[in-house]
Amino acid sequence: MVKRNGISQETLKLLACVTMLIDHIGAVLLPGALSLRVIGRVAFPIYCFLLSEGVCHTRSPKKYALRLGIGAILSELPFDLALFGRFTWNHQSVMITLLLGFFALETFRFARRQAWKPVFRWSFSCAAAALFFLLAEALRTDYGGAGILMIALFYCTRELPRRGLLRLVGLTALVYWQFPGGKVALLGASVPIELYALAALIPIGAYRGGKRSHSAAVQWAFYLFYPVHLTILYLLSLG
Repeated sequence: MVKRNGISQETLKLLACVTMLIDHIGAVLLPGALSLRVIGRVAFPIYCFLLSEGVCHTRSPKKYALRLGIGAILSELPFDLALFGRFTWNHQSVMITLLLGFFALETFRFARRQAWKPVFRWSFSCAAAALFFLLAEALRTDYGGAGILMIALFYCTRELPRRGLLRLVGLTALVYWQFPGGKVALLGASVPIELYALAALIPIGAYRGGKRSHSAAVQWAFYLFYPVHLTILYLLSLG
């Protein structure tokens, strides 16, 4: 359902791109600037949300998967060079996480279309989620299995009442379970950096469900932003 007031899909994508850029500037060029990494926590939940919405509204799942796949291929080397200084098989970019998440959601949608008893549909979907969770962990993708669960969380709650509260609880649980890493001070308390990802729920809650443009060029620009900005940051880090 499209809201009359709120932000468009393009605005939400732009916010994700900008906060991701800020995060990667901190990771690649200014590793001591934790404030940049804090701002960057907003990006990934927004991408997960946009994926869950895109899967439900795309007219061509094959083209959607193709765009994600091309983005993943183009992103892997820039991701490795920018963040690790060399090509490595030990870590895969977030584009692989999103691609696996796409296939997980397509599996969920396949189960919903079947004339199965609810218990069979839920069992099949849970098994699929577990499979893609383990695959993301095995491939060591950025955000790993927790990224798959975050994508599933946004998809499974999109038609539920009180989905904002459910997402808040779910994201908080994921952060404390999967991301126990660095902490920063907030109002005298030590807060896990990843917990700032909860701020993404504010613009997500304001999303109105519409597009300003159906241009293929605009779509590809958002996909190509990831490998292009990482390439630029890597080149700057060499200077």
